[in-house]
Amino acid sequence: MDQWDVAIIGGGILGTSTAFWLADQYDARIVLLEKERDVAEHTSRRNTGVIHRPFYLDPESRRIFARSAQTAYGMWKQYAQAKGLPFKPVGTFEVAVTPDQTSRVKKYYSWGLKNGMQPDELELLTAEEVKKYEPHVHCYGAVWSKTDTAVDYRTFTRSLRRDAEQRGAVFRTGTMVKSIKPTTDGINIHTSNDDKVQTRFLINCAGGNSLNVAHMLGVGMQYTDLNFRGEYWTIRKDQYHLANHNIYTIPKHPELPFLDPHWIIRADGRREVGPSALPVAGSYTYHGFFRDPIELIQKLLEPPVMNKLAVLVNRDFLQLAMEEWKSALSKKEWAKRIQEFLPEMKVEYLAKPGTAGVRASVIDEKGNFLKEAIELEGPSSYHITNYNSPGATGAPAFSAWIVNKLASMGRLDHLHPRTQSVKGSWDYQTVAESVGGSNHTLQPLDDS
Repeated sequence: MDQWDVAIIGGGILGTSTAFWLADQYDARIVLLEKERDVAEHTSRRNTGVIHRPFYLDPESRRIFARSAQTAYGMWKQYAQAKGLPFKPVGTFEVAVTPDQTSRVKKYYSWGLKNGMQPDELELLTAEEVKKYEPHVHCYGAVWSKTDTAVDYRTFTRSLRRDAEQRGAVFRTGTMVKSIKPTTDGINIHTSNDDKVQTRFLINCAGGNSLNVAHMLGVGMQYTDLNFRGEYWTIRKDQYHLANHNIYTIPKHPELPFLDPHWIIRADGRREVGPSALPVAGSYTYHGFFRDPIELIQKLLEPPVMNKLAVLVNRDFLQLAMEEWKSALSKKEWAKRIQEFLPEMKVEYLAKPGTAGVRASVIDEKGNFLKEAIELEGPSSYHITNYNSPGATGAPAFSAWIVNKLASMGRLDHLHPRTQSVKGSWDYQTVAESVGGSNHTLQPLDDS
C-alpha cells in the first residue's frame, strides 16, 4: 500500500494550486489523484477564461473570495510574464439593462474600491458615456472594470503542475477514487486502478464531485447539489466589432444559480456569448440532460432528497429552468436574450456552439443555493466544495490561505517544514496574510 503524508483529490486549478503550496512549504510525501489524463480537464478550462476583478463581490459577505481575487490578480500577471503565458487585458463593462439596476452599478463601484481596486481601474459611466466606447451596446449605465483579463486557465494549471512536481509533489492522473475509509492513523483510498493509497491527511478539491467525496466519509451530509451546464455560442468573426470589451449584465436573480447573458473575449481573440444554466444530471454532462438514465435516477435519489424537493417546489426556479432549456433548444431565443444589451445581434451571427462547462451548486436543508465556498472538516480530512466563480481567478491565493489555515489548526503538524524556501514567483506568507488579514484595502500582490 502506497503511503503518503498528504493526498489531494482533484487536479483542477484549486487542487493543483494546493499541491503547489504544500510542496513549496513542506518536505513531505504529497500525492494528487486526478481521474483524467491531465489536470484542468473540466471546470478549470471550461469557464469564461477571465481573471475577474472583485468589483462585484460584497466585501463583507464574500470577503475571502474578494480578497483572493484581488490578491491573485497581481500573482497571475507576474506569473504570466515570468512563464510567457497568454495574458490579454480586455476590461469588463457591467451594464444596467433596466433603469432600476443603476443603483447596483454604483454599489459595484463602491465594492471594487473597498476590495482594493484603484480609482484608475474603475469608472462609473452613464449610458451616453458607454456609447463612446461601445456604440453597439444598449444600457442605462455601467461600471467599467479596466483590468479584467483574458487568460488560458488550463495552460496556467499545467504550468503550476510542473512547478509543484519540481518541488516534489507527485501527480497520479488517470486515477479515479472509488472508495475512501478512515483508519486509526489516516485515510485509505481505493482507486480505479485497483491501487490502495494510504494517507495521513486528505484534502478534497474534487470540484463538481467534491460533495460526493465528502459524503464517502460521512461529511457534509446536510448538503446536496445540483448541476448546471453553461453553454456559449461563438460569434462570427465579421461581427467581432459589436463589442471590444467583455459585456456583463446585472444579475436579475442573484439568489438562484442562473447567470444573465454576457459577451466575453477569450485569450485567443474569439468572441462568445452565453452562458445558459441548464439543470443536468451529472458533473460532466456536457451534452443532453444525462449521460445515461441511471445517472439521472442516482442524482434524483441522492440524499438528502428533501433539499432537492425544496428547490423543485420553488416556482421561480422552475420557471427560470424552463427558460434556460427553451434558449438551449433555439438559437432564435438565444439571440433574443443577447439583444437585450446588443440590439444588433442576429441569429446568423451565432456561428457555432462554443465552450460548455458544468457547475455544481450546493443546496442547504431549506433549498437555498449557497454562494460561498464551503469548508468541511472530516476524519483526517478537509473538504472544499461549492468552489465556484470566481474560483479560477482566486485559486493561487485561496489555496495558500487554506494551507496556512490547516497549519494553524494543527492539521499539518505531521509534515516537516522546508528549511530553505524554494525560489519562485510568489511568497507564501505574503499571499496567505493578504487573503486572511484585517486590512480592507488590499493591493494586488505583484512581486515583479
